[in-house]
Amino acid sequence: MAILNFKGFLPIEEKPKEFLKFREEVSELLNSLDGELTFSYVEKYKQFDITENTTNKTYIEIRQILGEISKHLI
Repeated sequence: MAILNFKGFLPIEEKPKEFLKFREEVSELLNSLDGELTFSYVEKYKQFDITENTTNKTYIEIRQILGEISKHLI
């Protein structure tokens, strides 16, 4: 099972609904991967960047798995 980290907000900060929805959907789609993925929220673009990837999947393969949700990635 993949370890997914989502950075960009402190635990006590209110998170945008897009952040919460992305986190929920990505967790469902990538739960079968082995390794660790870190997604950092970039406020300027209102999108996520993959800042760490220790899975056996490339950035392109991850985008393909995510499908329509990948529009939220830089």
